[in-house]
Amino acid sequence: MVVLQRGVFQRFDPTAPPLPVVVDVSRSGREYPEEFRSNVPFTVLHDNVSMYVDELWGEAPGLGATMLYACFPSFWIDANRNELDIDADLIEGEWPVPLKPTVSLRGLGLLKSKSRYGEPVHERKLTVAEVMERLEKYHRPYYAELGQNIERLRSAFGFAYQLSCHCMSAVGAPTHPDPGKPRADFCLGDVNGATASRGFVEFVQQAIQSLGYSCTINDPYSGGELNTRFGRPGTVESIMVEINKKLFMDVNTFRRKPEFAKVKADVTKVLRAVTDHARARAAKAA
Repeated sequence: MVVLQRGVFQRFDPTAPPLPVVVDVSRSGREYPEEFRSNVPFTVLHDNVSMYVDELWGEAPGLGATMLYACFPSFWIDANRNELDIDADLIEGEWPVPLKPTVSLRGLGLLKSKSRYGEPVHERKLTVAEVMERLEKYHRPYYAELGQNIERLRSAFGFAYQLSCHCMSAVGAPTHPDPGKPRADFCLGDVNGATASRGFVEFVQQAIQSLGYSCTINDPYSGGELNTRFGRPGTVESIMVEINKKLFMDVNTFRRKPEFAKVKADVTKVLRAVTDHARARAAKAA
């Protein structure tokens, strides 16, 4: 079954016996609202989208996992950022509570103020009312839906696995934590041990490496708000999974490479390893 909230999310329920595995795809949204405006070319903005990640992980329902996909683009509002991670200079007026800017100071917070290469992207400042509307209409509903599904599965099985799935550029951009540095094929993040047990992270890393890919942990990314909000090692194992774009797409044309089918098949193998692991753990606990 597909459940949707138009323009906000699509939820794909398991078509096989359900397992406590949730795949969330928060940055692949391509439904730009009509009121979206920017002073840089669309291709510059769209380069920030985790293109095709929803397709790469698209076999999740057939393996018993639940997949949640955010329809809106991260340049409208970033579902992987805390709602207080806002640069005050981007806001017209005063935010009603103290802000807690972290990556927003590099232009990469809840509301992107720069492209990955540092170009200012907004025509003007955003009013408090405009930002509140985006939070209420997009950000909070996505979190509510994700949280409800994770908790439903955790309650039924005693645990849940959350994979927060993204893709990354082949080399760190100027606004990123590793400018100019080549990246591995995959990166897993557990917020430096805060959101998943080491055993689970290493299990997923081994599943990836067994297919011939390189895979780092917390380098260059350690995970985001989606992991921090829900991860509780041992109970809700929450990890970020980044796939290097160079493996499956041409970053200049945004088109799939011929290797796309193989990468998708390999991602499905990794996901199958995770669902098999969940099934075995559930059976042992029964």
